[in-house]
Amino acid sequence: MCVSRFYKVLRRDGPAWVEVEDVDRAVSRASLLAYEGDELSAGDWVSVHSGYVIDRAETALAAMAVQEIRQTQASQARGATW
Repeated sequence: MCVSRFYKVLRRDGPAWVEVEDVDRAVSRASLLAYEGDELSAGDWVSVHSGYVIDRAETALAAMAVQEIRQTQASQARGATW
């Protein structure tokens, strides 16, 4: 099973890397070695698998998904049950 996560691009970090922020707001780097799309810029949302950017996500949809993930995490932290 493949699992990838959404990350927001913060900045380019040389020709082969981007600095990214995950849904938990942790900052890390992701490799562009596997990415074949258009140039990435700060604010773009990407899908990262095993440290590699594999695709760009549509900004509005990614932002909605991340908001929902963060709301779910906040509910779980408060002890809410479904």
